[in-house]
Amino acid sequence: MSGSLNTTAGSHMRSEIAEQPDRWLDLIARQREQIAAAAQLIVLTSPDLLIFAARGSSDHAAMFGQYLAHNMLGIPALLATPSTVTAFGTQLRFPNSVMLAVSQSGESPDLLETVQATQHAGVPVIGLTNDKSSSLAKLSDVHVALSAGPELSVAATKTYTAELLALYATIMLSSGITWLTICQRIEAAAEAAKTLMDESIPLVASLATSILGHDRVLIVGRGYSMSTAKEGALKLMETNRIAASGWSAADAKHGPLGQIVAGTPVIFLTSSPGGRESVESLVGDVEGLDGSPLFIGPDEYSALNYPGLDTALIPLLEIIPLQLLALELAALHGLDPDRPAGLLKVTQTR
Repeated sequence: MSGSLNTTAGSHMRSEIAEQPDRWLDLIARQREQIAAAAQLIVLTSPDLLIFAARGSSDHAAMFGQYLAHNMLGIPALLATPSTVTAFGTQLRFPNSVMLAVSQSGESPDLLETVQATQHAGVPVIGLTNDKSSSLAKLSDVHVALSAGPELSVAATKTYTAELLALYATIMLSSGITWLTICQRIEAAAEAAKTLMDESIPLVASLATSILGHDRVLIVGRGYSMSTAKEGALKLMETNRIAASGWSAADAKHGPLGQIVAGTPVIFLTSSPGGRESVESLVGDVEGLDGSPLFIGPDEYSALNYPGLDTALIPLLEIIPLQLLALELAALHGLDPDRPAGLLKVTQTR
């Protein structure tokens, strides 16, 4: 990444953002056999339902997987509710299903209990973690390692995009797309990401300046970009101590626009073709409330319109400017995003 953003804090987060394209290539090089086994499990089970189990950033990756399963496999997919198991002790019955459990650490207690309860109901589990020796990896019928390497910053960056990529490769392969085609698409995304990081430097600096001094930020997306809106808001919350929230353009008029006061920054994600028109239709509403519209899309970042880029991989790329924004804004606030107050790398939710 040429040039530089503010480098006073967040050295781990900075380097982990920058290495993402290389880690994506590592994943497809090292995990072909396990991704193939995960895809085969889905094909042989021929499920009527996919269940995604996750927490935090991983929950946003699971949301991406849910959309992908609907669009590529044509079957229902749901996000598990771990509290059903841990707070209520309910044992669910499932139709013919497969669970995909997504966790960077593979050690969140409520996620592990949810996986065990689902297995007791006869559902096979595909685990996706960044630690092949984790409890979740050991529980899983098939485990796909994220191959992201150690992540030292509390704020997840490269493990999040590795989750997106592992889900993409698994679901695409199970849909009948060839491994060669999947690899070509991922290689194109990695090249696009390198270009994106370079062109993000002045654009992200401008975004950070626009947001500095405000206590709230809204991020609006739709379709595949919903995962980006949620994850981008989380990155801003955990690193900058500001109230950030991510919303679907379809839901924004049902209350979220009430958060806007004069000058409130609203970031519009306009890269996903299936959701762009809906997202852009809200710009006038935000301006009418004296909000400040900001944009992350192909009109601002040419790499988001990279030749050969599969539109289903847009969330892999459009999160990068938001990761960089969280990093840059934290530096302007005098905060260290590697060690945000009150947060730990592994969340012990029960």
